[in-house]
Amino acid sequence: MAEVKKIKTVCRNCHGACGVIAHVKAGKVVKVEGDPDSPISRGTMCTKGLAVTQLAYHPDRVIHPMKKVNGNWQRITWDEALETIANTFQAVIDEYGPEHIVVGQGTGRDYESHLYRFANLLGTPNVLTAGHMCYVSRVSTSLITCGNLPVVDYEGEPKCIVMWACNPLWTNPDEYTAENFYRAFKKGAKLISIDPRKSFYAGKADLWLQLRPGTDGALAFGFHHVIIEEELYEKDFVQNHVHGWDAFKERVLQDYPLEKVQEITWIDKELIRKAARLYATTKPAAIHWGVPTEQTINCADCTRTMIGLMGISGNLDAPGANALFVNPPTRTVAEFARHKDLSKEVIAKRLGGEQFKLGARVAFINPKKAWDSILYGEPYQLKAGLLCGTNPVVSRANAREVYAALQKLEFLVVIDHFMTPTAELADIFLPAGTWLEQNHVADNWKRHGYVFARQKCVEIGEAWQDHKIFLELGKRIHNIVDMPRVLAIAIVKNGKLVYEAYSPYVQRNTLHWLASITKGGVVSDNAANIPPV
Repeated sequence: MAEVKKIKTVCRNCHGACGVIAHVKAGKVVKVEGDPDSPISRGTMCTKGLAVTQLAYHPDRVIHPMKKVNGNWQRITWDEALETIANTFQAVIDEYGPEHIVVGQGTGRDYESHLYRFANLLGTPNVLTAGHMCYVSRVSTSLITCGNLPVVDYEGEPKCIVMWACNPLWTNPDEYTAENFYRAFKKGAKLISIDPRKSFYAGKADLWLQLRPGTDGALAFGFHHVIIEEELYEKDFVQNHVHGWDAFKERVLQDYPLEKVQEITWIDKELIRKAARLYATTKPAAIHWGVPTEQTINCADCTRTMIGLMGISGNLDAPGANALFVNPPTRTVAEFARHKDLSKEVIAKRLGGEQFKLGARVAFINPKKAWDSILYGEPYQLKAGLLCGTNPVVSRANAREVYAALQKLEFLVVIDHFMTPTAELADIFLPAGTWLEQNHVADNWKRHGYVFARQKCVEIGEAWQDHKIFLELGKRIHNIVDMPRVLAIAIVKNGKLVYEAYSPYVQRNTLHWLASITKGGVVSDNAANIPPV
């Protein structure tokens, strides 16, 4: 009877990075369970993570490289697939320029740094993501408002939690897991739920604010009105850290009386007053916000207004409130991605860069600009594309336009698990590995302060992890001269962290030595034993 091997790794079915113990028997994952040693999930897993074997071994999954020949898919080797892509991309670069290639991704599964490094070294400023309507708008707006992204310090045990447009039991956003919230809640934290639906949290909440969808910004102004009118704000903070306070205060009191906020949000004004008082007078208090606050036409201003609430109430960068965590001293995603390699002349060619300046600041384009470029040649015409982990025909606005654009693109590569509607339009299909099929140093870019080891549990068919795909493709394009060398060093050095020290979890306060490893330190003596990527 085959032995069952238990391998510690971390999930990436959503954004939670929960610790996992994978049970492997005869080269197949037969079961996954939560890892009680994980500092962020403590042995818990959601149904999506527990169902990963259904994804990995799904009968419709494509696990070999494919090429479309006369409208039909044919299996090919990795060498043929990569050479075809490299030769085609190089031809586009030689004839038109690298900006005529678009690189795209979905919500991301820890391959963002490698995708961006590939794009930047290729020389294209045109990268599209889901960030224009999900999370990145919050990050970029936070950076220009208070310098970092405020996240809830659940380890500091908040006494009041505002669960604003978020449902972490079902959908974990970056930095959080439902377990973090529930520990604090069970210790007696007050709960304010802001949600159009009567969710699990609304049923448990001290106060439920059933707002009209898309009116989060107005509700935040309502909170401000109460806090300012009743002088519940932190006067020292306002005096020393708020620019334009008098003008802001005047606008809030004049333009957003609670009667008007009630009319806009459909929430009773006295309930708004009660919630604002509870948030402002209970210390520490934290706002746990979700993506719906960003999927509105005023998302940036909504984010700024909510950060203002954190600040004036004394809950910005405070223990148990919304903290500005410092990332572990690893190489940052921005450094690894080589964003600074793009010249000003190349950046100036970014599609929609002048129109969407905040998006351009965090290095992505609005997808609509890509479709317009392909269909109408405005301001120039994209000729080729690579899409990784995204299905824009289904997930982007105006599916007919997206379909027409991708159909018109001269050459398209798709990296995915399945032959999606978008993949059906591709010329080359590359099979991606699930997180069970990865060796990777994970989550070091998040604000929770941990670095995790995602260890490969199995190999399925000929699927490759996304990082390897970008590495091997980069080797074949002469523009990308340092992909193999730099990525290999990063893997080996981070391999020491994964396989030699604190296996597999490393806490924030034990990372003082990590910078030397990732930025020129000594490779461990047993580096040869580190499993290859």
